[in-house]
Amino acid sequence: MTDHFGYTGKTVVVTGAASGMGRALTEILVDLGANVYALDRVEPPVPGIAKSIIANLGERASIDAAFAEIPARIDAFFGVAGISGVHNTFLETLTVNFIANKYVTDAYLVDRVVDHGSITFVTSNGGLRWENPAVREELVPFVRGGDWDDLVRITQEFEAEFGTVPGSLGYIVSKRALNLWVAEQVSPLADLRKIRINAVLPAMTVSGMLSEFAEMKGGQDKVEAEVGPAGRLAESADMAKVLAFLGSDLASYVSGLHLSVDYGMNSLELAGLAPDRLSWTLRGVMSRQAA
Repeated sequence: MTDHFGYTGKTVVVTGAASGMGRALTEILVDLGANVYALDRVEPPVPGIAKSIIANLGERASIDAAFAEIPARIDAFFGVAGISGVHNTFLETLTVNFIANKYVTDAYLVDRVVDHGSITFVTSNGGLRWENPAVREELVPFVRGGDWDDLVRITQEFEAEFGTVPGSLGYIVSKRALNLWVAEQVSPLADLRKIRINAVLPAMTVSGMLSEFAEMKGGQDKVEAEVGPAGRLAESADMAKVLAFLGSDLASYVSGLHLSVDYGMNSLELAGLAPDRLSWTLRGVMSRQAA
């Protein structure tokens, strides 16, 4: 049987591998024959992985220590780990969801991902409308920022304009920033070694963060009222299957894709068949709250 996915014997790195869609993805990749280096804050409970690495993406030193245990050649990288921001500060949320992913790419992936390799990030449907001019203008300082310390400074200065910004709004900003940054990396990575980079934008998914999103929205009933045409919440496996496809040989001509895995909810908004709830800027929201 032909190995269409092409993961057999490949070195693959997954962050957030201990639970939710990261765990589901790790299970699929192991089953497809990949040598998976699984990163998370706790031991990933997946048999057959090449190596389990404890890492905290909120700390640069922890990331550096983790990559000291990862091979010099990486065929596919999946940045799945993230936080909701519901119980985190604006800076903590931006650090885990955006700064860490940019740092990992700049410090390690540009040197280690092989020719025609792949990088895939999990962002969010909450990060939609990143391409709108007003929204994009707000994100530019983040995506054009430099090293870890520079990005921390930019984040702190951004928040200082408004006082304290809730971490839940930081979630939206971080996912929007990651979406824009992915788009900006398409040409540099292609020029480097024909490395592909893509983003998966999940709808609300049954995972470890679901209770926090329910808290943010005012209850589980509010979450379940937004399931859209699918008639159900997404499962972690729904996202994992898409991630496995995008990192595989089956998607060898796919780069710069921002794939909303939401059973068509974003399409309904774009078609004017459902309200567009995301074409706002953080500055606009914070200014209205201050008024």
